[in-house]
Amino acid sequence: MTIQYHTYPSFQNEIGKLLTIREYPQIPCTPNNVEPQLIALNEQQQLWKINLMSGTAQRIAQLNLPDFNLSHPIQLVISPCARFAAVCHRLGRHAVVMNLESVGIVLELSRGEYHYDKSAYPLAFIQRDDQVLLIHGTDWNRLELISLVPGVHLLSERTIPGIDSETHSHDAHYLDYFHGQLHVSPDGKHVAETGWVWAPIGVTVAWSIDDWLHNVWESEDGESLDSIWQPLIDWDVPIVWLDHERLAIWAQVDADMLDEEDWNIEGTSPAILIYNVNQRTRQEVLLDVPAFSTNFGVADVFSYPQAQLAVSSSGTLFAWGQGLPIYSWNLVDRQVQIHDCPAVPDLYHTQADLFLKINDGTITAWRCI
Repeated sequence: MTIQYHTYPSFQNEIGKLLTIREYPQIPCTPNNVEPQLIALNEQQQLWKINLMSGTAQRIAQLNLPDFNLSHPIQLVISPCARFAAVCHRLGRHAVVMNLESVGIVLELSRGEYHYDKSAYPLAFIQRDDQVLLIHGTDWNRLELISLVPGVHLLSERTIPGIDSETHSHDAHYLDYFHGQLHVSPDGKHVAETGWVWAPIGVTVAWSIDDWLHNVWESEDGESLDSIWQPLIDWDVPIVWLDHERLAIWAQVDADMLDEEDWNIEGTSPAILIYNVNQRTRQEVLLDVPAFSTNFGVADVFSYPQAQLAVSSSGTLFAWGQGLPIYSWNLVDRQVQIHDCPAVPDLYHTQADLFLKINDGTITAWRCI
């Protein structure tokens, strides 16, 4: 339960105040001795590539996101091949997709007006051999699957199902579900999310991307679509893939929506559920888990979980959030440890095995040992 601090140089370029950072992907066939790097977005909507060890920074793109608001949370998503980046307000309506190699806008996206500010903008990249795909929301209950490489084209073209406002009857494949933050498995074969349905409650689901490529309705009602955990108090809850088939979800069941005899092992306390998407089974429930805050602190931003999950390359699961220490579990013996930390981390950098907090032009970094 020791914190080991690391000191890194200040940034060597005038990159301004950073809004969000992400780990720069370690591309397959990249030498293992490549120094860990970051992708960052600053207040001027500039994307920067930062070398964590030296502090050197390279400006790689200038964005112009519609309705940009410095006080609203930002979502920055990087493709596994590090060729593309998608940027939006986490609870925003618009997004842009940038080719980081040609430094050009590939797509300008919108997800409609209906309650778009109540859940995370659905955005995720998929790497499949030489293919790069993008999942994005175009309406509250609709996702699209797009090919970016080898060429830009829509893979999920279909007619939008409707609903009769008087009889409440609906067309086939109609989905009464608000999509949220997406999490693609490391092998690019499954996607998981926790969206919401009216009450409101959170509902965690997952489905097969292979099946989606053969059935354009897979994200609505395909055979692989699997309801994992509901009814949850919150949506857009922390999720992390532990490997190609197991994912961890940190959430809490809404007791008002279930009778006590219907509770599972976790009851109504916060828990982390470990689920196997190939077997479609719960494998474990971690119960020594704190509740997370949902208060972002900005009046016109809808509340959402202020917490994150991450897994190290050695198999340690980390959970942390606003007002919480860092919890860690060894995924072999499931022993929990609690680490007091100097600040709420912005990011766990897997390659460097470090927690990072960005301040004005400097990085606070530490490791839990």
